[in-house]
Amino acid sequence: MEVFLFAALIFIYILMAFSVPDLIVRRVWLLGFVSAFALTAISILFISSEKQTVLVQESEMNWYYFLYLFGSMAVILGLINLWIYRKGVLELFQKDSNNAD
Repeated sequence: MEVFLFAALIFIYILMAFSVPDLIVRRVWLLGFVSAFALTAISILFISSEKQTVLVQESEMNWYYFLYLFGSMAVILGLINLWIYRKGVLELFQKDSNNAD
């Protein structure tokens, strides 16, 4: 299923690259990233707030632990990147789309 989702997103990007101004393409894909980032952060909060042995069991490492670990790393790296590139992100949404590239 992930392959179909990946292929669909690539197809949508190719269509947008040829039919929509570059500024709009950047805004749409940045909003997509930010919304996926927010959903990942919320999911991690729900996983970590449960007081069950979902993340690590005594005898084996559960795959949920790896999901939690790398999801947490992605959220932290996303926050750092948003902080580093905050001026570029703000400029992207403050530009007038009528005068796009």
